[in-house]
Amino acid sequence: MPDFRKNDVLYGVGCDVVSCKYHGHDNRCYADNIMIESPTAVKRAETYCATYEPRPSGT
Repeated sequence: MPDFRKNDVLYGVGCDVVSCKYHGHDNRCYADNIMIESPTAVKRAETYCATYEPRPSGT
């Protein structure tokens, strides 16, 4: 389980990036907030989650 400081989930925000420390076993995001970046994006594939942080090794 990721290193969470609280157990609040961002309801409605799914996440399947298991290498992110905010990813929960239920495929939900457990970050306090999220930031999606790419100001010139015109397609979904051109955006990315700036909140992503690698999961510490061994978790």
